[in-house]
Amino acid sequence: MSVVLAFLALLLPGLAWWTWLGKREQDPLVSLAHIIGVSVSIILLIAEFVFIIGGSFSGLGIAILFLIIMGLALWGFLRRDVRFGRKYRLQLLIGMVFLGLAVTWRLYQARELLLPNWVDSQHHYLIIRAILEKGGLPGDLSPYLPVPLYYHYGFHALTALFTALSGLEIGAAMLLLGQVLNAVIGLSVYALGKSLWKDWRPAIAAALLVSFATRMPAYYLSWGRYTLTTGLVLLPLAIGAALGLPEKTQKRNSIMALALLTAGVLLSHYFAGLLLALFLILLTITHLILNRHQLRSALGSTFWMSGGGILGLVLAAPWLLRVWRYASTSSGVQSRLPDTLDTILNGGGGWDYIWQLLGPASNHWLLLPAGVGLLIALIRRIGVSFGLWSFVLAALALPWTVALRPFRPDHFAIILFLLVSLWAGWLFWKIGDLAGSRLKQRWVPLVLLSLFVAGWTAWGYSFSSDLINPVTVLVTEADLDALAWVEANTPQDARFYINTAHWQDGVYRGVDGGGWLLPLTGRWALVPTVFYGFSPDMELREQLRGWGEEAGDITTCSAEFWALVEEAEVGWIYIREGVGSLGPEGLAGCVGVREVYGKDGVRIFKIFD
Repeated sequence: MSVVLAFLALLLPGLAWWTWLGKREQDPLVSLAHIIGVSVSIILLIAEFVFIIGGSFSGLGIAILFLIIMGLALWGFLRRDVRFGRKYRLQLLIGMVFLGLAVTWRLYQARELLLPNWVDSQHHYLIIRAILEKGGLPGDLSPYLPVPLYYHYGFHALTALFTALSGLEIGAAMLLLGQVLNAVIGLSVYALGKSLWKDWRPAIAAALLVSFATRMPAYYLSWGRYTLTTGLVLLPLAIGAALGLPEKTQKRNSIMALALLTAGVLLSHYFAGLLLALFLILLTITHLILNRHQLRSALGSTFWMSGGGILGLVLAAPWLLRVWRYASTSSGVQSRLPDTLDTILNGGGGWDYIWQLLGPASNHWLLLPAGVGLLIALIRRIGVSFGLWSFVLAALALPWTVALRPFRPDHFAIILFLLVSLWAGWLFWKIGDLAGSRLKQRWVPLVLLSLFVAGWTAWGYSFSSDLINPVTVLVTEADLDALAWVEANTPQDARFYINTAHWQDGVYRGVDGGGWLLPLTGRWALVPTVFYGFSPDMELREQLRGWGEEAGDITTCSAEFWALVEEAEVGWIYIREGVGSLGPEGLAGCVGVREVYGKDGVRIFKIFD
């Protein structure tokens, strides 16, 4: 019950906004999507404001804040005399059933995970832990890591609040909320489809494809891409809000919605923020060109569209300025044009990996109707701005065009499901509509649309039902038992040697449960999550990188091993048999090393002077 109440509490800010500024006559599924999106954005902006003023939240403070928001929601209902007709209630029920099925499917896909998966999940967990202990966004991750927090914090702040309200452990809260947000992406895609096509049928087709047929975003679970998941809940809603602005009569309310959603996108994931910026630029350009004969009116509409985006940027600016202050990543446009034609013809330059990300086979074939739909729509000038945006993103996903640093082609490839599902859903609807007109049967469009979606869902079922890549699973039951032992039997300042492997950009990671020592138990490890790569302290980064590189090559208690032990001041060793370079056999007979824990293949050793 506490979990259900926690979810309802998270919806209160958006519900209060909807009762005062939302459209009562709107499709209830679209309203539900906007309530969720605006709730997330408001929570993130409150977290930003509290950080700016140097404050923090207590349990009482959170309770008072939610009581105020609940009061605003109730006042809004009474003030506007909100009533729901029979049709509205039926549509809402259908939407809730769809969302319930999507959430159930996402939870089923995560059924075997003990902790959030892969490498990024470790520092996500650590950041959430730091937020809970601070009662708000911390300036840095001390005492765990002397690294300032300037990361996109949307998922972390939301999950910290959900953890506090639900009483769940952080890992369980991450898995549950992360999968719910992943399911909500389908609802956001539906809302965007309604904004694009003004018809629920292609919109629901796209939502079903995203939820049950496409590899992405479901596969984000295997990577632990929770921050991008949060950004992609908000991105389609922000795009839909921008698309509707020129035709809105209540532009002030619509601008506020776009501003809130834009701010939420920027605070949730910087790549999602770039995608939104590209769309708003293309929307402005195409709107002015297509309405050049009514330039004065077009300029007025452009003012409203850009105004919402700029206001959202202003709302997120305090945190973005902090990012600008600390970030050392270079940005810009980089050419990735191939040296020769053979590079393209032979699939060089990383094309194999991009093609793999766009798979499996069912998804590869879905590219065909999506491409045809996009081409037809551009020729007929339907959804031109969204079509051009789709074309640009597809081009940036190719390994042979240009790169918008620091983002790579694979970053664009894993978000193409948004475009593929919408354009394929639109084409399926148009095919059904054309067949229905020729046969003069009203049931034909919906039946054909259902067959297309069901066919592609069934085609990809075997992959979707067994989603997790075993390579990305770092924690077993044996690791959890060992980590619990560490927490109960080692001092808080214990420092652990762990096995390591190269991650990316010169950063090293743990290869087993040892990578979870710092997030889960608070004990320092030789590689204290890959988040050390975000430190602006180059000396610290180089030191930890060097230790990680050395540990990846050590196989026994050699002179190099003891030199590293002394330099890193480690007093404990965590290893799992068969994983990493240093195994139990490499420590056999080592003077000064004694095994203190061994169970199901996980070994912990104490180092004595």
